[in-house]
Amino acid sequence: MPRTVGKALREELARGSKTIFNTPMRRRRPQPLLVLAFVLLMGAVMYSQKTPVTESSLGLKVASTRLKVYYTGTPPPNGWAISAIAPRDGEVWIDLVLPDGPASTPFDALLEKLGSQCPPKTDAAWSVLKPTQDIEVRGLDKTGKALAAVSCRARS
Repeated sequence: MPRTVGKALREELARGSKTIFNTPMRRRRPQPLLVLAFVLLMGAVMYSQKTPVTESSLGLKVASTRLKVYYTGTPPPNGWAISAIAPRDGEVWIDLVLPDGPASTPFDALLEKLGSQCPPKTDAAWSVLKPTQDIEVRGLDKTGKALAAVSCRARS
């Protein structure tokens, strides 16, 4: 009885043969240069996202923008208001207007309250600042006069 092509093919595959009609079946391999180009491109993208800011004023501007976003999600206590977040004198100053005058709060307690307003060291604003740059939280009265200031880098 003559075998048909389909039946011969099924018999060959059932025996585990990797050839059909004496023609090897090949799987297409990825081109080595294409794989290399992909790996290099992904490495370049990852490196460009990790590069530190080299210009100090640019780092301060970026940090002040990130702090504005941080304080949108983490507002100061009731009665306190953020009047400005801006880079000044190699630092980012966060100006908070306090509701009560200096006589109603002891100075040490005021410093502690201002220090509690510092962003955590894990915040994205710290990643763009150089080690010599700082974030300073300043407490102002209603007229804009500075009452106290706290360096956030000095706080541990």
